[in-house]
Amino acid sequence: MDNSLILLLLIVVIVAVVAGNVISGIIQKLITKDSLGTKDIIQEIGKIEESFDEKFTPISNSQLLIKQSAENIEAAHQKLVNSLTGSSRFGATGELLLDNFFKNSGLVEGTQYIKNQTYQKDGATLTVEYAIKHPTGLVLPIDAHWTKTLYEHLLDLRNEAPSDQRDQKVKEKYKEIITSYGEKARKVNNLYISSPISTDFACVYVPSESLYLELNTHITEKKELWIGEIQKKYKVTFMGPSTFSAYCGAILLGFKAISADKRSQNFLKHLDKFKKLLDTNQKLAEISQNKAEDAAKKATEVFRSSEKLNIEMEKVEEELHEIEKKNEN
Repeated sequence: MDNSLILLLLIVVIVAVVAGNVISGIIQKLITKDSLGTKDIIQEIGKIEESFDEKFTPISNSQLLIKQSAENIEAAHQKLVNSLTGSSRFGATGELLLDNFFKNSGLVEGTQYIKNQTYQKDGATLTVEYAIKHPTGLVLPIDAHWTKTLYEHLLDLRNEAPSDQRDQKVKEKYKEIITSYGEKARKVNNLYISSPISTDFACVYVPSESLYLELNTHITEKKELWIGEIQKKYKVTFMGPSTFSAYCGAILLGFKAISADKRSQNFLKHLDKFKKLLDTNQKLAEISQNKAEDAAKKATEVFRSSEKLNIEMEKVEEELHEIEKKNEN
């Protein structure tokens, strides 16, 4: 799993939590104020907090969920393998196991992966057994192939007593298996790779871990890895149960990261509105404060003027009293 991608998710979560705490503190301060625009600010903050609760909390647990999902996939896969052992439905078992993998992968059918569907995009169509949908609209075709009978015969031959005849049969049976998977890669290439709405490579799922390891380590007569030749020639990659489980986990984490990025963008939009409302509120508060200070200043001047009037009135009254006294004398 990509460490840098995990680190990115952790940073997003930490930023979300810290921002949420800061915003909660701001709410408490704003509630005690009676400045203009406070109601709008509190409503906007409420939207941001709801966004955190609904969208960011699941992301913090994504790594644990993916790990658990991988364990569930492998357990369900082994259970299904055991139930199919000895079954006569050899041709269908590979697809059944692949279908089981997808159902337990955590990927959403129809949105993140499709099965047995004719997919349409930009006027082009592509019929797939299974495919993972990329956010760009392209699809990664995935097919299953299991030479169950041939491989069981090969294992039985290897358990026989050593002899030239047995070694020859083992060689021939092993060659049949290699040829079968090579032919499957060719068919997958012809069916999917040339499509304009397909990725430039496809996957073939090998339900048996031991068979996958044999295919993955097979050396050709040219002393080269056979699987490397297949990838160059047909642009097809083989995946065993453990490899495919890890791949689905990585794909799911990728979708989580994309979702987190979109949610963080929405958060930034809300935060931008919040900042604008704060600026507006601050300007209105400053205007109100200036008006209040001006009114207080004028009120002080009026009060002082009133005091002067009272003093003058008192002087006038004193003069009148003095005049009355003189007249009486």
